[in-house]
Amino acid sequence: MINTAAVTGFADLHVHQMAELAYAGAWFHGSHQGEEAHALAACSGGNFFGGDHARTVLTGIVNETLGRVPGTEGDTGLHKYKKQGFPEYSGWPRWDSIAHQQVWEGHLKQAHDAGLSLYVMSAVDYKQLCDIMPNRNKKAGLSCDEMLSVDKQLDALVNFTATRDWVEIATSPEQARTIIHQGKLAAVMAIEASHLFADQDWQSSLDHFYNKGVRVLQPVHQSDNRFGGAAPHHFIFKLFQFLEDIGNTPIGELGFILDEQGKNIKGLTEEGKAMIVAMMEKNMLIDLAHMSERSVADTYVMARENQYYPLMISHGHLRSIMLDEKQKEEKTTPDNIVAMIRETGGIFGLRTGAEQVKSYGPSVVANDCDGSVKSFAQAYEYASRGLKVDLAFASDMNGFIQQLRPRFGDNKEACGASGKNAIVKEQIAKQQNPSGTALDYDGFAHIGVEGDIISELKNLGVDTTAIENSAENFIRMWQRGYDSNRTGPLDISDMDTGGIE
Repeated sequence: MINTAAVTGFADLHVHQMAELAYAGAWFHGSHQGEEAHALAACSGGNFFGGDHARTVLTGIVNETLGRVPGTEGDTGLHKYKKQGFPEYSGWPRWDSIAHQQVWEGHLKQAHDAGLSLYVMSAVDYKQLCDIMPNRNKKAGLSCDEMLSVDKQLDALVNFTATRDWVEIATSPEQARTIIHQGKLAAVMAIEASHLFADQDWQSSLDHFYNKGVRVLQPVHQSDNRFGGAAPHHFIFKLFQFLEDIGNTPIGELGFILDEQGKNIKGLTEEGKAMIVAMMEKNMLIDLAHMSERSVADTYVMARENQYYPLMISHGHLRSIMLDEKQKEEKTTPDNIVAMIRETGGIFGLRTGAEQVKSYGPSVVANDCDGSVKSFAQAYEYASRGLKVDLAFASDMNGFIQQLRPRFGDNKEACGASGKNAIVKEQIAKQQNPSGTALDYDGFAHIGVEGDIISELKNLGVDTTAIENSAENFIRMWQRGYDSNRTGPLDISDMDTGGIE
């Protein structure tokens, strides 16, 4: 008999656990499994002739600046000072790691012990990035074919869970609930690929991955594809889109085609609409992350016509709380799309990034440490208290993303998102009451620290109910996709978009 009682624990909706197998194995150092001394051993740190990872075929300063943001020189290119993993961990993992493993099994188990009940393991790849990796760093048996890479990552998860008694793959909401009630960690399979299904028959491909256990799918990733338009953001992806279009697109239509507001004019294609219907018929979860606003609007219309089928964003930034320059990126999520998610009974994965944000007036937390847990608190409270949308973590671990910064230390890393020395020094001087966890000086270094984010939020006076109930809320959303008698739209009259300073 299925235990239908509510589960406890939090969820992370976007984790690239197997990313060491992506990009032909050329980018990431470290392993998701095995003995700590081996899985997290020191890397070469790079050299002027190459190195064993974290390099592209681009020469000179490009390699050295890929991981640089205010407060850090990153861990790409030549990174001798960031090569040491086990046992000292003087180099990595740290908050600014984008080329070293952050989801080793011991750390994942640590997160589970701290309350992580469910995570979405997203198999990821992007051919354009893979193509610029040096051939000498590419691993035997791996390639830049996105769908072959996705298959290998999913197989790796199957093998990983089959040989551990504390984690199990869930392919239905009932199964997820049972796994969690048994004290195990529920893993849900997802795909994030820019050239989804490539030139294959999408219906048979969808069947293949569904039969493998995939239940969450992003129709779009970094570039426009056969299913719809993407949301432009970083300049490198705009360049890749332009280069990809050369030879098969009229000169005047190269790259993303934007309207007067800078938004992608491309929505769902006819194939995209057909695939959305097929996903609904399979009770799969539709992930709007990376979709253009027109693609989102098209998907919402279809969800609304199907009794408000649930829609989710596995990882996103709330546009209203971001600084003005960041708000120009279409990939940030406006309040009206959050309203669509709420109306359909969906959930929003809140990114744990290192960015500056605006202040949310009603928050109990001072916005005085840019890029840290205090910045995350502004976005979290705006989402939970203002927008009142169901929330979960979206760490995007191993996703080329720097994580929450430390609050303490005598360098620019702590509170350093502004990149301005005077502001950084002033903010560091204001920090009190260290948590006693790795968050204090290393930031959100690896998945094992995720539970400490909740503890730190509590220490700061934040009501963490929304995030602590996120595993249950995810399962309820998932179940809504199965319900034949669901109704909508759900009430959003209490949504309050005010309070941002």
